[in-house]
Amino acid sequence: MKKLQTLVLAVVAVALMLAGAAGVSAQDKKGWPETFIIGVYPGDNIEKAIAINQPLANYLEKTLGVRTVIITGTSYNAVIEAMRAGRADAFEVGPFAYVLAAQVANAEALLIANYTKTVNLDVIPGYYSVMFTKKGSGIKSIADLKGRTFAFTDPASTSGFLVPANDIMVDQKFTSRDQIDTFAGQVIFAGNHPAAVLAVAQGRVEAAATFDDNLIIQFKEAGVKICGLEAGMDNASNPYHNAMTREKLMEIYDSCPEGDIAVFHQSPLIPQTPFAINKDLPESFKTAVREALLNIAKDQALVNELERFYMDPIKVNPNLKSVDELFNPLRDIARNLNIDLTKR
Repeated sequence: MKKLQTLVLAVVAVALMLAGAAGVSAQDKKGWPETFIIGVYPGDNIEKAIAINQPLANYLEKTLGVRTVIITGTSYNAVIEAMRAGRADAFEVGPFAYVLAAQVANAEALLIANYTKTVNLDVIPGYYSVMFTKKGSGIKSIADLKGRTFAFTDPASTSGFLVPANDIMVDQKFTSRDQIDTFAGQVIFAGNHPAAVLAVAQGRVEAAATFDDNLIIQFKEAGVKICGLEAGMDNASNPYHNAMTREKLMEIYDSCPEGDIAVFHQSPLIPQTPFAINKDLPESFKTAVREALLNIAKDQALVNELERFYMDPIKVNPNLKSVDELFNPLRDIARNLNIDLTKR
């Protein structure tokens, strides 16, 4: 009997230890979702998007003890609508998509993703929008877009629409978004980032916008020849993933062979994508998700598997009152473009 009591006490102790490690009691889990649904935007490859994000779902399911699934949408707005309709509990799709969702879909930014295997919690991660053309088009600046065909990616894309549209307005001192349409010969939306690069490479438009690391992706996966990129480069060594002077951009541009994709403009730094969650979910659940995401950075093997980690920008910039505040500059750009966030 004494041995049985000792065994029972040991089992209870282990259970309490595990509960303590998780920091969540059964009572605290009241209101938690039976299935945690995370939305992502797949671009033109649904299978690849799910495969990339499935390790994160597996990790969260194991850590939270809640079934976790990945869903995709046909556009950024489709993922936002999924959250607004209650078909998604969280998403990781882009900074401006988050700004839209915070306005119309009750989204709350928990942390910022950093899509690299090199853990650094002392810097708020960001990326750049770039405009590019095919060498030989004669386009070397925003001013040269006058009368030319140009492709944005998606109306809810940060680097594929919001930021480059604002950069054009600022450069040309426009006071209305409509002036971009009359400035360029034709403006279209390619649909997604890979399509924007291919539209230029295949000659369907003369210039377009995308995010810096999409150039690496199209160089590696689609075989698109892109000035400044070489075999073996990754996101960290991608020259367009670092702040570049106009002189450096033109140095690469001028040395580029005719017909290759050449970058002629780089935006100011854009804050990286947040992991956003439905604000109405229980605080205990949001806290558990936040802690689970933060713990990824402590496990290099896990970072390598997920190809990213998460960080709290408030730890770097204590002046931020919330993670959401980091995205206020994007709201300012939306106002400059006269974008009504409530109608998205």
